[in-house]
Amino acid sequence: MRYLSLSILVIIVVCFCLWQQLREPPINYKSSKRKHSTGIKWNDSLFKHLPENIDTSVIVFDIHGTPLHFHQYIKPVFEHNAMIYHDRGLWKLHRFTDGAKDSLDKDVHATAKSARYIAFREVDTISSWKVKLNAIAETLAQADYVLVLKSKRLMLLKRKGLIVKTLKIDLGFTPIGQKSANKDGKTPEGIYHLDMKYARPDKFYKSIWVSYPNAEEKALAKSKGIDPGFGISIHGTPKTRINAKDWTAGCIALQNNDIDTAFKYIPEGVTIEIKK
Repeated sequence: MRYLSLSILVIIVVCFCLWQQLREPPINYKSSKRKHSTGIKWNDSLFKHLPENIDTSVIVFDIHGTPLHFHQYIKPVFEHNAMIYHDRGLWKLHRFTDGAKDSLDKDVHATAKSARYIAFREVDTISSWKVKLNAIAETLAQADYVLVLKSKRLMLLKRKGLIVKTLKIDLGFTPIGQKSANKDGKTPEGIYHLDMKYARPDKFYKSIWVSYPNAEEKALAKSKGIDPGFGISIHGTPKTRINAKDWTAGCIALQNNDIDTAFKYIPEGVTIEIKK
């Protein structure tokens, strides 16, 4: 019996060591340092070579709330010294400075936090000005509002008040009504923001996180002594659910080709309104 126990202990230790070696190490954002960029730099002559589809009318706000026009933010974005991100209705500029990163570390409610961290760590090695300008044009063409109509099972991606994409959706297994408790099978109704776009290793393919519950919903649930639930997202559809209707635990499901479209058009930090 003693030898059996010893053998089991050895197996556990070996398995733990293997797991530690094979698992993906956590990212330590606070120790991340920016590396020297070797990418092509901005030159004002590039104003003559802007892509036809680039929207130069987009206003971006800096950390002080100062509105910036295209000619004011194109250089730092082009040279990867800053990025444009969406923050609940506004386009904002995040400069890749240590001070901005420290502020991001301390702000637990920051929108597009993961996207900003990732961009901060990326090294600019792009030597083609066309590639850079096309990427910026794609960013500026993204949706600035997402509207979900539960009763119609539709998701509308909007930009400047116009619908740019319409996607069919599935909801929770109890789709009618507002979500109020964990495991009630309902999809939330209200105004939230979208964040953390990521590819999944499981059958749900990709996800975009929804900021449910918001502060009011948390307070209401606390006053009633109930768990409001969490982990609501927009995600893909496994093969076994392609023809199913309203099958999620409360999330919004898209067909996988549509979640690919959503990834292209939805920026992290954008507002989503979910209606009845």
